[in-house]
Amino acid sequence: MDEKGACMVCLSPAEHKCSGCQTVHYCSKEHQKHHWKEHKHLCVPFKVKEDTKLGRYLESVREIKAGDIILKEKPLITGPAQVTPPVCLGCYILLEEGKTVNCDKCGWPFCSKACTLKEEHKPECYYTQQKGEKVSISTFGTPHPNYECITVLRCLYQRDHNQKLWNRLQELESHCESRRGTEKWENDKKMIVEFIWKFLKLDGTFNEDEIMKCCGILQINGHEVPLLEPEYVAIFDRISMVEHNCRANCNKSFTSHGDMILCAGSNIPIGTHITVCYTDPLWGTEGRRHHLADTKHFECTCERCSDVTELDTMYSSIKCKKKNCKGFLLPETFILPILHKTKNPDPKTRNLDNKFWICNCCKDAVSDAIIQQLLQDIGRELSAMPKGDPDCCERFINHCGSYLHSSHYYMTDVGLALAQMIGQEEEQGLAKVSDDRLLLKLQLCRKITDLLEILAPAETRLRGSLLYELHAAVAEAGRRKSLTDGPMVLLGHVTESRKILKESAGLLRHEPPELPEGQLLQQAMINLVQMDELIRNLSTALPLPL
Repeated sequence: MDEKGACMVCLSPAEHKCSGCQTVHYCSKEHQKHHWKEHKHLCVPFKVKEDTKLGRYLESVREIKAGDIILKEKPLITGPAQVTPPVCLGCYILLEEGKTVNCDKCGWPFCSKACTLKEEHKPECYYTQQKGEKVSISTFGTPHPNYECITVLRCLYQRDHNQKLWNRLQELESHCESRRGTEKWENDKKMIVEFIWKFLKLDGTFNEDEIMKCCGILQINGHEVPLLEPEYVAIFDRISMVEHNCRANCNKSFTSHGDMILCAGSNIPIGTHITVCYTDPLWGTEGRRHHLADTKHFECTCERCSDVTELDTMYSSIKCKKKNCKGFLLPETFILPILHKTKNPDPKTRNLDNKFWICNCCKDAVSDAIIQQLLQDIGRELSAMPKGDPDCCERFINHCGSYLHSSHYYMTDVGLALAQMIGQEEEQGLAKVSDDRLLLKLQLCRKITDLLEILAPAETRLRGSLLYELHAAVAEAGRRKSLTDGPMVLLGHVTESRKILKESAGLLRHEPPELPEGQLLQQAMINLVQMDELIRNLSTALPLPL
């Protein structure tokens, strides 16, 4: 029996907890049902905790299953990205010259009259009116400097108009001391602080510290919402407390209305920290750690970063070139102090102590400088590759396979592109792909899906998309094999293909139709119905076993 508490309805002693959040008590099922209308908005499977190192973070209060929605949250603030062409300040769609409606009060352009009346627009409208001169936007389609301050201004507005929201924003991390003096800091002072002071004449209203703190809050906590092109920015409250891990257990997506969904990517035991990945989990360890240091102002020491083998995948390893050696080179550690690029731009000063990469077989040592030069050369080769050319991808894999582990991040990057590309270049799809290419697609999809389950199990969008590609390839392989081996072989392949497709749809089930993955989900649901019909027809047509 649970420990006792006070019933949320009658305050009498109660032993039963809400099974969802494990934080509130009820004396009876009737009182739990009575309180649900109020409690459902607060019922979450985690609690907020705090320590000196992490600050506030979320910890699970019950076991959470992969695919469960942990939290669905509306944004505190939304606004255009800092660098953006003119967009509607009500709905954020891209504006076109000659197709705009100006706000009667302030002159900012919109897509419609209805959008000029939206609550989101009040801050810039209020301060533009105070200035006494309407805004005039005459160039469209290219980044416009007037928009750089909008989302910061919307944060600042809350200080004098919504104290509760202002306080919630001020509780979010801004890393002002870490950002101070960097190139980004100086650019924000020029493009945002001075613009707010001079253009909007607010130098006596907001001081530099207030403005720069809001810039930091946006930089550290802002989420790009990919429902439109260009993406807009949103700040969330509790989701901003979710800590980073390069092998996260959760992912985030969005509803069609712009609310954020935090979803479990793997099973999460009770008492586990809730995590997401702040960077690209398909980058190598050095790339991930430098990106986090530059943009989020901390150095990651998670389990994956601390293990040079990256959970035995050898994701960053280089082939040893010593004669007759089959080993791989890795440094002793990737966890070394990272010098901030903008404060210390000299590349010669990077990771001074990380001088050698050691072979795991022959123990040969190669200097870090040689390894970095090799990686830079391969990176340039990758950057120069034409997009959408599977032949170039195959040549890259064959060539660089003599230098890199088959699971190296460069090999995985090109392999992923190739796996998705095969079958797309032909109008007839996979039906016109050669047997060798079809086999390659099957191998790449399986290999990268398995790799993702180890390195980034929460990357459900990518795993779901790859499994969709795999199901199509399995079905096509079955069709070809059935031409010589009969319909029983086709039934086996179609059954396997359907199983893969169902897993794909499960991984993508929370994706909105505005995103490519949501559109893939819709197609997957159609395909599942068609495959069920095909399986029934094949089963009926096949002779019964003796």
